[in-house]
Amino acid sequence: MKSIIIIGYMGAGKTTVGKALAKDLGVMFYDLDWYIESRMR
Repeated sequence: MKSIIIIGYMGAGKTTVGKALAKDLGVMFYDLDWYIESRMR
């Protein structure tokens, strides 16, 4: 399975674009910021 990785500055809309893209492609969306924050708690 291939991955699409979206990078950019804070507030640039990466999460918004990523969620929309995942929905259009019918694939899962993974938010790395959320994952890292949940592991650090």
